Amino acid sequence: MSSTPVPETDYRRTARRRLWSRLPAAVQEYLAAQLGGQVDSVMLAGGGFTPGFAGILASADGKRIFAKAAPASDTFVYPAYRRESEVVPLLPDGMPVPRLLAAGDVTADSSGGAGGDVPAGSGDSTGWHVLVYEAVDGRMPGTPWTEDDLAAVESSCATSARLLAAGFPPGMAGTSVAEDILSTPSPFLEVADGGPAPWFLPGMTAARARRFQQCLEDSPRALAGTSVLHGDLRPDNILIRSGRALFCDWNFLGTGAAWIDWVGVLPYARGGGIDVEAWLRRSTLTCDVPPEHIDAFLAALLAYMVNSGNAPEVGASPQLRSHGRHTARLIFEWVLSRWDQPQP
Repeated sequence: MSSTPVPETDYRRTARRRLWSRLPAAVQEYLAAQLGGQVDSVMLAGGGFTPGFAGILASADGKRIFAKAAPASDTFVYPAYRRESEVVPLLPDGMPVPRLLAAGDVTADSSGGAGGDVPAGSGDSTGWHVLVYEAVDGRMPGTPWTEDDLAAVESSCATSARLLAAGFPPGMAGTSVAEDILSTPSPFLEVADGGPAPWFLPGMTAARARRFQQCLEDSPRALAGTSVLHGDLRPDNILIRSGRALFCDWNFLGTGAAWIDWVGVLPYARGGGIDVEAWLRRSTLTCDVPPEHIDAFLAALLAYMVNSGNAPEVGASPQLRSHGRHTARLIFEWVLSRWDQPQP
């Protein structure tokens, strides 16, 4: 049976960002003050899936910052940015994160409307939240994936797990991964009962769906733990600078097994030609994890991505559903290969 091809996602070009010219004057002035008084150039961030303003600002004398801003009327991005400004100052010293320079609320007389193709009216609010980071001279991994880049990601995942276990306030860590899984509808049950497979997973037979469902039901137990997790680690939330991986966008924290963030990156690396099974065995995060626990997590992540890929398109984030479908294909193909091979 033929199927519609699922295009790969270029994570460098997924965002539809608000333009600098459409930010309120008060927000522009706040950010200009961080540069010493004037913004001479703006380079918008191409990665990400929200319309919030994000980009590198520079002054004529060469000073640079990375800035993010969202209006209170954006009921997704605004609380996410506020959450980020609460979390990042609490991260322990030595964490692989860009340095936060400033964060605060800005009151504006006018929102300035929306930028680019962002729907008009999406910024009609007088309250804005703004974050200012160091501008990182780095690059996103996966263009293409290399062993060195994945080694940097693994090292930073291990560092994060160790430091967060020792020095992050438990009350700020968010909900458990197990709770999130239990609240997510399973896309496997209908297929297991003979219903149609998702159009972007034509190989999802009833027998395979039943096996994925069993893995999904096992996942709350397999993923249980108290480790603090980034919760949304993917290529566009990672920057490689001088051989070190820095993790960005700390606004979806959760708790669970210490290896979850690390394994969540591996479908993308595998899609880039890396032998991720060797990395599972090599990494101290996963070398002792039972294979069925890895499968359980991948089933849970697949369920989330299938649901996302099937959801209605989002005008302000035109690549979001494509990302879900692309990631679902990567996970599905990896799990099938794991089931076809004897585990060491």
